[in-house]
Amino acid sequence: MTTRRVVLQLNQQQSELLGRALAATGERDVQALVKLALREAAAKRASANGGSARQ
Repeated sequence: MTTRRVVLQLNQQQSELLGRALAATGERDVQALVKLALREAAAKRASANGGSARQ
């Protein structure tokens, strides 16, 4: 699997929402939460495309 770097630039409201999401999901940090979100988005895209997460 290829490692990719994702850089997020968040405004104050987005940062606060991520903080709440961390508390709600129990993830240890923002990096773990973003990885979870990306995995879930890829899985959703894969199911919509008939099984492949890559486009």
